[in-house]
Order: sequence, then structure tokens, then C-alpha cells
Amino acid sequence: MRKLVLLLCIACTLTQAYAWKPLFAGHRGSYRGVENTEEAMMNGINHYGYTGLEIDVKTTSDGEYVCWHDDDLSRVGHNVQIPYTKFEDIKDLTLTQTRSGVTYTAKILTVDRYLEICKENNVFPIIELKWATGINNNDMSRFHGLYKLIEKHGLIEEARILTSMKKSLEHVRTNYPALKCQFLCYEVSEANYEWCKTWGINPSVQTGGLSKYMARKCHDAGMEVACWTVNSLASYQQHGELGCTTMTCDYLMASEMPELEEVDWEALAPTQPVDTLYITELFNHSETAGTLPAGFPTTLEGNYKNAQEAAYIDGVFYVADYSQRKVVAIDTAGNIFESGIEHPNLRHGICRDDAANLILHTSPDATIPTQLTVYKPNDTTEYVIDIKLNNNGQTNFPTASGDIFSAAGGYVYFFPNGQNFVEVVKIANGNFVSTTSCAVSMTGTTAGYVIPIDNTPNHFIYQVRANGYHLYKNGDKGAYFTSPNGTTAPARCNTVGGALFQLNGHDMFVYTSGSHYKGGWTLRDMTSAELTPMYTQEPLGDGGYYANASVGAFFHWERVDSVTVNLYEYCLGHGIAAWEISTEPHKIRVTDFALNPTNISVEVGDTAHLQAIITPANATDQDITWRYSPTNRATRLTKNGLTATLTSTKEGTYTVTATLGDRTATCEVTVTTSTGVQNITTTKISGKYLEDGQIHIVSEGNIYNLHGQTIL
Repeated sequence: MRKLVLLLCIACTLTQAYAWKPLFAGHRGSYRGVENTEEAMMNGINHYGYTGLEIDVKTTSDGEYVCWHDDDLSRVGHNVQIPYTKFEDIKDLTLTQTRSGVTYTAKILTVDRYLEICKENNVFPIIELKWATGINNNDMSRFHGLYKLIEKHGLIEEARILTSMKKSLEHVRTNYPALKCQFLCYEVSEANYEWCKTWGINPSVQTGGLSKYMARKCHDAGMEVACWTVNSLASYQQHGELGCTTMTCDYLMASEMPELEEVDWEALAPTQPVDTLYITELFNHSETAGTLPAGFPTTLEGNYKNAQEAAYIDGVFYVADYSQRKVVAIDTAGNIFESGIEHPNLRHGICRDDAANLILHTSPDATIPTQLTVYKPNDTTEYVIDIKLNNNGQTNFPTASGDIFSAAGGYVYFFPNGQNFVEVVKIANGNFVSTTSCAVSMTGTTAGYVIPIDNTPNHFIYQVRANGYHLYKNGDKGAYFTSPNGTTAPARCNTVGGALFQLNGHDMFVYTSGSHYKGGWTLRDMTSAELTPMYTQEPLGDGGYYANASVGAFFHWERVDSVTVNLYEYCLGHGIAAWEISTEPHKIRVTDFALNPTNISVEVGDTAHLQAIITPANATDQDITWRYSPTNRATRLTKNGLTATLTSTKEGTYTVTATLGDRTATCEVTVTTSTGVQNITTTKISGKYLEDGQIHIVSEGNIYNLHGQTIL
């Protein structure tokens, strides 16, 4: 029995997930000190706790290897060109650099001394080759001298040669196979992956340049992926989840980083990108299109200067104007009208759940969310729901999921100003149930925003404008899309808003891009191996913050089918628009399908004529499937595209069903006894049989009953 218990314990131990941490390397030493100098190196080791140090290499005119990034020293106070200057003339120069408000001074560091520091402190060197005399894609004649320095300090096994110059790495891999090599890249693309695999070189990628599926492919190929430059907990967690084994940092405190969970490689199965997306504009009433409706809400002028967040329901954008305390409505034709909804405590916030319940934030104090006012679809009844957050703060733009009037319930998401929590309020049967506080790595603002994923308190994307989009899934998972911020698409911009939906099993992410607050957006396939944006939409206008003080562009998507969604956008001061996004070419979709007539009576042997009616008549899908029931040999259904005929010599009621896509239409055909009898004159009877109690005669290829009526 003791042996059995021991074996069970061992088995349990082997199946448990393990915790781990990557290796940390100081970028150019660290942020404390002039970059690439001894002070920065020592602070990287002693203050930040890095076990690796990264430098850049240049060579002087007399062949000395020095630690520096640029060809000149202009950033640190000297108009000196390193490639054309002897080491003797630069070794005593005082280099001055201010970093995070602190001014540092230092002398230039030789690679020889740098390697000595690594050896003395038991840290591994990462030596980045910059284009230098004798160390470049065209000429590697001076690399051997660098190799001899590494060998001199006994660091051949520990050193890593890093560069973006492929020819240089091929030279090192061929002639110095004992050295570890890393390819510096901005993205692990398919091409970069294949090259690294061919040459046995590990990729070192910029943060945000590694998709989870390329991470899996690298793992399966036995590659160890490094990343740079990791300077936040969110980035650390994001790239740790992708299995990055080395992280280069400026100032991240290694000792403060939590252990990471074991990477779930099985969940990262490589997926091919969607080949083509078809984007079709459905409507566009905007400043850019020259069709912005008169009186459209704008911060600049007019009646609705504070109509900020919008909820789209059944062809209408509902926008809360908190200064007028009323909800303005805008339909897809661009018509603007008052919805009839007013409330003395109406705030910025207005949203909808998945069941199209319209939710208004109507708390007496905007900084303490305590009340929601809700309207069901096609119901003017006002439902007031009192709520309670655990961590309060002004939240201008709540969002929602599920159905808050169902037994299963739904959720309303708040990201309060000044809080490190997303507050998720559960409401079921129209009543407050509970609030879940989800700790996140970013601090909320008045414009903090949440994109729900599924109807759960534990899965969503949250946004802080300047810091991008972050993922929460049963805990904070760090950066979801936090590439560098900018005003040139496809870079993400500072505008609030976004959407996440699936097409063909791929996660499609819409994020705001281009100039701030103008309504431009970009779409990325977050599931595929490629990180290249698939589509960028130009802004809806040019007014910026002056026209759009909400700093938001608000999206809603609706599924058409498994390969198509419609995306709707409202942007204060700039317009409304909608697009069909599909992996298949645009279709004119069927909106209605019917049969004419829907019921008909005919005598035995007569013909019922049926006509299918498709709305609109020019819909792409015209492929109708016809059938009838109950079936028998006495009945014939003749099909001809949009028409069909049914003829029967047997009394009864038959249902004719026409199917078009996922739509069906039916007609009930009643066949009654004939009032007349047809005489048959023939001597060529080839057979007879009994069916359903009636005698049938076969003559000259036709079948008759005893009334003389043709059956077939």
C-alpha cells in the first residue's frame, strides 16, 4: 500500500503545472547611467537584478571595440565620429546623458572591460552587432578580433551574438558554430521564422511582434525566443505567456516580477491567416464623405454638444447627451430625432446588452455609480436598477453583455477613474445580484473602457487610451494590443473604442487608429501567424478633439452568418457609418422569402402552380430547394427555379416546402375528387397494378386510374 501511495504522489507531481521566470538582461546595461557604460552595467546587475547585459558594438579607426549604439557621440555631448577616430582620442571624453530627469556622466566603455564585468559578476553577455567597419553584411574581417575577446574571458558558451544583419549572422554561424546567435527583428514573420529555422538561429523580437501561433511554431522547432524591450508588468506577462525565455529591459525590477504559469502550448496551435477580407460600406453619413447630417451632435456647436457614447439597436444609434439630460436618436439614413427618453440624472454612459436592452447611467453622483435606468426593446417602460460598486470612480463609458432581464443574467462593466479594478456588475431578472472586482495592471480614467468577451465577469479587454488594450482572462494577462502609439495608421491612436468578433474561427480585432478622435480604425487578425493589419478605415472627419470631446469612437457589431458581420460606428462630431466585413464576396442578402399562394385547392389530376417570392428580387442567392410531403407515386412535383407545379391523382392534403438558405416557405395544396370522368379508348394495355385500393392501368407509357385520369 505504501508503494501505491508513493506512485500516486509521483504521478500527481508530474501532471502539475510548474511556475517559471525568464532570464532578464539589461538593455545597454540599464536606465541608471549613461547607456552602454560601466555605471549602467553595474546598476543593471546590482539595482535591477539582471543576469544578462546587452551592449552595442562599434569599432574605432584603430580597431578598438567599444560599447556604443550610434556612429557618433552627439547624443552625449560630442561631435565625434567613432569610425574615423582613434580610441586614444575618445577614451577620456565625458559622456553626459539625462534619463528620467537624472543627469549621468561617464567614460566610454570598451568591449574588453564589458566582458570582464560579465565574467566577474557571472552574467551572460548579449553583444549586438551594429553596422561598423569590418563588422557588417559586406565585411566581417574584424569579427574574429571580437571573438578572441570573448574567448579570452572564457565566455564562449555564455555569449550571445545579436544583430539584424542576416549575412553577418550566417558568417558567424558558419565560422564560429560554438557561439549562440540571435536574429534581431521587429516581427517573427513566416519569412523570418523560416530563415531562423534554416540557420539554427533564435529570434529576438520587439515587444508586440510575436503572435501566439508563431510562438508555438518556434517552440515546436526548438527555438528559444527572446524579446525586447520589456518594461512593464503587463508586457512581462504577455510575453511570458508566449514562452519568451529571455527579456531585455531598461528598468524592469526583475525581483518584483511574479512567477509565470506553465505555457499551454497545446492552446497555441498554428493557424493560417484569413487570405482575403471583403469590406463593403453599408452607409456613411460623415464629414469625410460630405454627408454629415445637419444638426449632427458635435462639441463645436448645436443642440447636442455632449452626446458622447452611443448604443446601436435595430437601425438606430441612441446617444446620451448628459448636458441636456436626454437621449438623441440617429437612424441609418442620417435622420436625427429625439427618442423621448429623458432623465434628470442622465450621465455620459449609455450602452446595450446582447439582448438589445438599452442601459443608461443615471446615478445622482457621477463619481459613484449607484443607479441604472433600462428600457427593454420596443417597450417605453422605465426600469430602475440600483447597483453597488466595490471601488468607485467616474466611469463615462460603461459596456454590457448578456441579457440583464433573463434568469441567467448579464453584466455591466465599469473601469472607474483612479482604480486598478474593473468592476463587473451582475444583473439577473432585472435585479442587481453582485459586483466582481477584477484587479488589473493599469489605472482607470474617466474614459476607461471595457470590451466584453463572452457573458462572464472574468473575460474581457480593457483599455487605457495612452497604454493600449489589455486582456483579462481569469486574471490579468497583460498586453493584448499595445504596439507603439501614433497618429499614422495602422498604429493605434489615443481614441477610446474597439470591437472583437470571430470570422471563420479567427479573432478579428478592430481598434482605433490614425489621427486622434476622428473615427479611423484598423482591423487585425489576432489568431493568425501574421500580425500585419488586414484593413484600415480612414477617419470619418477632421475635427479631432474640438469636435469630439468624448475622445471616443463607439462600435457595435452584429453577426450575419459564420463568415460575415456588420460593424456600426458612431463618432461625435464626425459621423456614423457601417460596413459589412466578410471572408466571402459581398452578397445582396435575402430579407424576406415567401410562396404565392400559401394554400390552394385543385381537383384530382389538375395542377397547382406555385411562385417563390424573394425580397429583394436581385438577391445573390436564388438557389431554391423544393420538396413535398407526403410523397407517393400518384403525385408529381415539377421544379423550375422560382416556380413549381404539383399534380396528383390521389386525394389528400400536400405540403410543398421551398428552402432558400436558412429560410423556408410553405404552401398547403388540397387535392379533391374530380367531378368529371375521362374515357380512355385504347387496346394497348401493357400492365395493371393495385395501389391504395385503386386499380391502375399502364398504356403506351402512361398510367391511368379507372376514372380515366392520367396519373403519370
